[in-house]
Amino acid sequence: MTLGLMKNVEVQGIIGPTTSMQADFVIDLGGKAQVPIISFSATSPSLSSLRSPYFIRATQIDSSQVGAISAIVKAFGWREVVPVYVDNEFGEGIIPFLTDALEEIDVRVPYRSIIPPSATDDQLVVELYKLMTMQTRVFIVHMLPSLGSRLFTKAKEIGMMSEDYVWIITDAMANELSSMDQSVINSMQGILGVKSNVLRTKELENFTVRWKRKFLQANPTLVNAELNIFGLRAYDATTALAIANGPMLLQALQNTTFRGLSGDFYLVDGQLQSSPYQIVNVIGNGGRGIGFWTPKNGIIRELNFTNSNTDFRSKSNLGSIIWPGDTTSPPKGWVIPTNGKKLRVGVPVKDGFSQFVTVTRNPGSNKTTVTGYCIDVFEAVITALPYAVPHEYIPFATPDGNSA
Repeated sequence: MTLGLMKNVEVQGIIGPTTSMQADFVIDLGGKAQVPIISFSATSPSLSSLRSPYFIRATQIDSSQVGAISAIVKAFGWREVVPVYVDNEFGEGIIPFLTDALEEIDVRVPYRSIIPPSATDDQLVVELYKLMTMQTRVFIVHMLPSLGSRLFTKAKEIGMMSEDYVWIITDAMANELSSMDQSVINSMQGILGVKSNVLRTKELENFTVRWKRKFLQANPTLVNAELNIFGLRAYDATTALAIANGPMLLQALQNTTFRGLSGDFYLVDGQLQSSPYQIVNVIGNGGRGIGFWTPKNGIIRELNFTNSNTDFRSKSNLGSIIWPGDTTSPPKGWVIPTNGKKLRVGVPVKDGFSQFVTVTRNPGSNKTTVTGYCIDVFEAVITALPYAVPHEYIPFATPDGNSA
């Protein structure tokens, strides 16, 4: 029926769908009817123009931000990261690209926290407590604000927005910070995020004024509404469709370039080309910009920064950051796990060479103390590791305490 409608009324192009989960069905219809499908918000990498030449993605693909995320992780020297993402096509789409980017900088992913789309608050708390028992304290959250806001509210309630924790949100949430309830923002204080960067141009300012005026006429009670990046890209997608109108619409769309409200509109293989990402720190009423990331330059403080001597991998290129727990000291990214097994280190009990290893047993407390040069070297190595290694010394001796 839908396919017949598209053909019979001679539909020239369709703007939509709005989510990655809806896209598969609509893309297939577009291919069968040979009608271009232009999406301004379906971001999952699993949706590809290579699969259907009639699919135009007029927004940044999720995988384009993994470089920015991995650059942040590398800049602060964190060695383990746990992705926290929603269990659907949108959530899963970014994960292979994220893990590949982390592997390239020798960062481990010891666990993946997969959250059902319809998870209850109790289910969220159970999963958060599981994360709390691990030594890793760096979490990358990829989910829509409807679920993510509840996740952070519960994380705040159980004490996971305190010192030692690092939370990084993808643009799925970072792009929506301005429209989130203040109570949710209060539970997200100190997190980092990457969001699409939009230059404040005169055209954008004029459009925003006109949009707010019309929006308030239709919704007089919503006085604080903000136009987000997807609204701007919807406008740009509509503009592109109007510019490219004609008998060879698909080809015309592929060749259409202009300066839109959200940035340069330029397609390659049906995909909008990536623009710089802004790195934000959630403080006070929302996200505060602390730097940018570009594929060419890495992390930079300002987009027009041109100092050739700058190390674009350094955290010094970022502005000041307030971390969870209201601290300015960067978290080390790990703690000693509450339920982890200890490394058992066998220590020989022998006479002589006490300067290297000495095992002393206190008869009163029945406690054993191990000291010596070898122990000092071992402890120095353990301390220098970028993660926790709980350990205990086990004297290798007979039951009466003599050399075995």
